[in-house]
Amino acid sequence: MDKKIPAKVLLFGEHTILRGSSALAAPLWARHSQWKTGGTAAQQAGLVDLVAYLEEHFPGAFDLVQFREDLAAGHYLDSNIPVGYGLGSSGAVCVAVYTTYVTPQGEAQLEIEGAKAFFARMESFFHGTSSGTDPLIIYLQQAIRLLPDGGFQKETIPSLPSDWKLFLLDTGKARQTAPLVNYFTQRFDEEEAFRTAVRADWIAPNNAAVDALLTGQQEALWQHFRQISQFQIDQLPPMVLPSIEAVWQQGLASDRYLLKICGAGGGGYCLGLSRDWQKTQGELKDWDLLGI
Repeated sequence: MDKKIPAKVLLFGEHTILRGSSALAAPLWARHSQWKTGGTAAQQAGLVDLVAYLEEHFPGAFDLVQFREDLAAGHYLDSNIPVGYGLGSSGAVCVAVYTTYVTPQGEAQLEIEGAKAFFARMESFFHGTSSGTDPLIIYLQQAIRLLPDGGFQKETIPSLPSDWKLFLLDTGKARQTAPLVNYFTQRFDEEEAFRTAVRADWIAPNNAAVDALLTGQQEALWQHFRQISQFQIDQLPPMVLPSIEAVWQQGLASDRYLLKICGAGGGGYCLGLSRDWQKTQGELKDWDLLGI
């Protein structure tokens, strides 16, 4: 049970996937969950409740007898995936449970239902409703492009030049997704000027950035990433914490690194792109950075 289950990171498509853009997400191995023994009752509490949920909603799909025996023996999921950061902490739990306890009946059920829909039902235990996207990415352990119609396609992300780096910057604050989604949705639905700006200055460069990253066009990637970064700090104040405004603007001014929101924004991680990683680490030495 020592297999590591990765987190996931949304590279492009935050919020705009709801309004017709594509998105790109990938597994993040630097953050993961792993089965271990010697867990406390507090560490196992959520798993005990999950067993009851699976028994009710997925009859026959999981070996719950074995699951309960393992919990009684002290098995638990050890994780360094932060909660409230948009890295798929609950999706990783779903995949860890599925890969460990699924029965042949459950495998057949996933095949018939589709992995995304199956995992959406599993992850609903944590969120009430789920798209199934996070556990799907983690399950496939491969980058995927999410399409506006709800479909997806597998992708391979080529390596960047040695001095370039995609990275995560920890804002030090967890965030609540729903209020930020509601904020974006209300403005998009009610403000024509905002809709026009989103389409021109966020959706268009977002789609172009996805294509540029996947085809190895670094300079085009930089320019599109920069357009997204500028739009977000100008137009989306609730999504850019005051504590990071200075380093965000510093990146735009120096043109050595750029920041954008990662997921919902308003906390969690920011996604960064650097074309001088050594200098960027020095400039951001007071922040917790994670190269990806």
